[in-house]
Amino acid sequence: MGDRDALTVAAAESVASAFSLFGGQVLATFIAGLSSIVLARLLGPEGYGRYSLSTTVASFLMLLTNFGVHAALTREASKLVAKGSLQAFSPLVGVALRFSLITSFLASTVGFLFSSALSLLLLNRLELVHLVRLALPLVIIDPLFNLVYASLLGLGDAKALALMPIVRDFSRGVLSPLLALGSGCEGAVTGLVVGHALAAVAGFILLWRRVGGLGFARWGDLKPLLRYGLPLHVSTVLSTGLMVYQNSLLAWFATDEEVGNLKIAGNFYALLQLVSLPITSALFPAFSKLEKEESGRAFKFAVKYSALLLAPAGAYACVMSRDLVRLIYGDAYRLAPVYFSIQAVSFLWSGLGTAVLGSFLQGIGESKVVFEAMLVYASAFVPLSLSLALVAGVYGVLVATLASNLAFTLFSLREALKRGVSLDWSLALRVCLASILAVAMAGALSLISSRYVVRLAFSMAGFLFAYGLLAPSTGCLNLDDLKQLEFLLGKTPIGSIVKPILSIEKAVVGMLSRYGGKA
Repeated sequence: MGDRDALTVAAAESVASAFSLFGGQVLATFIAGLSSIVLARLLGPEGYGRYSLSTTVASFLMLLTNFGVHAALTREASKLVAKGSLQAFSPLVGVALRFSLITSFLASTVGFLFSSALSLLLLNRLELVHLVRLALPLVIIDPLFNLVYASLLGLGDAKALALMPIVRDFSRGVLSPLLALGSGCEGAVTGLVVGHALAAVAGFILLWRRVGGLGFARWGDLKPLLRYGLPLHVSTVLSTGLMVYQNSLLAWFATDEEVGNLKIAGNFYALLQLVSLPITSALFPAFSKLEKEESGRAFKFAVKYSALLLAPAGAYACVMSRDLVRLIYGDAYRLAPVYFSIQAVSFLWSGLGTAVLGSFLQGIGESKVVFEAMLVYASAFVPLSLSLALVAGVYGVLVATLASNLAFTLFSLREALKRGVSLDWSLALRVCLASILAVAMAGALSLISSRYVVRLAFSMAGFLFAYGLLAPSTGCLNLDDLKQLEFLLGKTPIGSIVKPILSIEKAVVGMLSRYGGKA
């Protein structure tokens, strides 16, 4: 099989996997979104703020678990599948699972013994200690879920990967609102924990069947997994620690109402990430299989096609956030639209590889670089967020997050370029420009009506029409791109849907070519 064939096969596998993951994530997020709407209305801004803070201590304690073994399992599984040596994976899962359970039980015990002190230190709210204790089982449950999910990702079991978040979010989506009716925040947290537990058990059963049980391996076999995964774990420690630090900042400098509004904005931001997370997940095992030359080409293609999706989504969200929040959550969350608009700005520089860089660096074995990039993020975020929170509260924290994300991306990109990949800088600028120009039309059309549902309908239609013209006319898309997309998407569930859209785009490209356009 030639080099080009290897890259094409890997690309087709990644696209198919990404769409399976995307389908599962969309359904899971839809279910979770409905649940969050009901919970937000049942609990109100203050109650929803307390519910949002309840898992902070559990998230902090998860820093003492797993130690990056799950990421190493993804890479090892993908390599063993490529070599046809899957039987060697079962013992690795067994030793990794034992290690994860031991560390998780120890961490949860520490959490229970010191729950009052941790609640006061991290949340500045001693009255939340009962909610903190209710959430502590997540310290055992979530690392198990992550380990199983990572193993199935490396094995390429897209159906199982799609099912796990659906089970999790459906379970908690039903249980949390039902229990909240009678028990308020306590019931909501209990439903959350039970939903996560059911998903972890379901995933474990699926993995057991996939690998034919769990083999036995010596503790010494854990060393290669830790050697690769530990830098990634320390990166996760920093990331989670920074999240806890951010929650603590908010607890000190923001009201419960502001925290609740920020949580709602975060829910919308998670919807935008639905576009990028399946791409990121599918590319990690793909980069693990490819040789250096193919990885470089795959990186360039992945950056281009992910940016064509992410940048316009972020631009539209920035302008139409008020109507989007109002449509789902009503008028009570008046601060959430501005928070969401600020967060969505980060999607505009997706042409720099924001959705691809982490998967590329991990896939080629450069886990230490990922850690160094997180150090850059932390070095920027900690002083910036503290100083800006003192001046502007939540707005300051959000601006600090944007600046730190950009620093993280630029550092990761510099390291990737050192390792032989290339980036089309002009494309990154053109995609951003096309998205901004298209959203200008959307904003103009939103003035047609005073009814927000009508505004959303007209603005979305105008945005899609404008972007469909601007992407090829600014050189973001050409005929070769459209043919490649038609091939890659043809065998996916949306193949029949995108075919007429791609045909229209081909017609636009042909018209621009005849009249001297860039395409």
